[in-house]
Formats: sequence, C-alpha cells, structure tokens
Amino acid sequence: MNDLRKIKRQNLLIYITGYIAVTVLGTLLHFVYGWSSSNMLVGLFAAVNESTWEHMKLSFYPMLIFSVIFMVIYYKQPSRRGTLPVGCTAANLAESTLLATWLIPVMFYTYSGILGFNVAFIDIAIFFISVLFAFIHLWKLQNNDDCGCYGFLIIVVVQLIIFFVFTSKPPALGLFIPPLG
Repeated sequence: MNDLRKIKRQNLLIYITGYIAVTVLGTLLHFVYGWSSSNMLVGLFAAVNESTWEHMKLSFYPMLIFSVIFMVIYYKQPSRRGTLPVGCTAANLAESTLLATWLIPVMFYTYSGILGFNVAFIDIAIFFISVLFAFIHLWKLQNNDDCGCYGFLIIVVVQLIIFFVFTSKPPALGLFIPPLG
C-alpha cells in the first residue's frame, strides 16, 4: 500500500509536469504554422487558421506526445510494471487525450452560444481548462482496475487521420470555418 501511495505521488509530479509541457507546446503550436511560412507539413500538426477544429490540434498533439513519453517512462521502471496493465494505461491516456481535444469545441460553442459572441480571453482559457480536465481525469483513472474502453485507442488513430485529411480539405461546416474579423 505504501508503494501505491509513492507511485501516486510520483504520478502527480509527472501529471503536473505533463500539464505544463502540454500547455506550453499547445500554445507554441498556435503560432508554429505562421512561423514556418505556412509549411503544409507543419500545418498537419499545428493550427493553420483560427477555426475551432484547428484549435483542437493544440491539445491533441501535445497530449499524444505526453502519452507516448509517459508510457516509455512509466513502463521502464520495474516498480510500476505490475501496477496497471500497459493496455489499461494506454486506453486511459487515449481517453484523456480525446477529452482534452473535444472539450474545446464543447466549451467554446456552449459559452459563445449562450453569450452570442466570443471573448478572446475565454477562448484561450478553454484550452488550459480542457487540458487541466484531461489531467484530472487521468489522475482519477490511475490504478483503476477497470481498463475502460480500448476503443479509445482506435478513436485516437482515427482522430489523427481525420486531422490530416481535414487540414488539407476541411468540410464546409462551422467547426472548420475561421471566425470573421
């Protein structure tokens, strides 16, 4: 039991560090496409315009990178290998990645639909709040014997493919259209 408490404390440090890294990288991804002189390869991973869809990439890719790094670090330590099966951890990370990604449009359209307009400060805060909720969710899932849904791993792969496709050929839907002004 003491080992479990130690692992939870270590995970908390990893999650706090991860939150900082994800938000910093996500913030940078907002500007990288412009800095790259509109390089389309960079645009597959960074926001290419101000649409809500493109802003979803700001949490998706950094969370995905965090997930891969977490899996490598977590399972290289012998003391952690028996705490939760690898598949469970991967599914939990995938679930949290999708949560961070999809909370962005949910929160944006909810608040802007209620107000009838959007506020830049709130738009920025939504990104940070979405990532925070994802890490809180991940914290709650740790050491959960119920591995959740492995389908989240497939959905992350599908999301990745859809980001690639819709970056170059976005549908004519509001989610993909940059706001006027």
